[in-house]
Amino acid sequence: MDKIMLSTGDIKEDYEIVDIIFAAQVIRSHFVRTGGRETLAFLPEVNEKLREAAAEKGCDAVIWVDYDFDRDPNVQILTGYGTGVKIRR
Repeated sequence: MDKIMLSTGDIKEDYEIVDIIFAAQVIRSHFVRTGGRETLAFLPEVNEKLREAAAEKGCDAVIWVDYDFDRDPNVQILTGYGTGVKIRR
């Protein structure tokens, strides 16, 4: 899975768009009480989930990756999403 590139922008490779790739990580309430400071600690898990979702669709990379989080009194949800692409060789 580490071979699947994640980029917050475009890449210089010639590619074909495959699909939108999405991943989410739910963070339970005890993390919310700290004001979300631990939220970024879960970024590697979201990135791994993005790579897994991309691999399932046959992608070589996910470009224009963006991250967001939402919270309510009990839960935070960290999400990552981007465009899955297949590099033309």
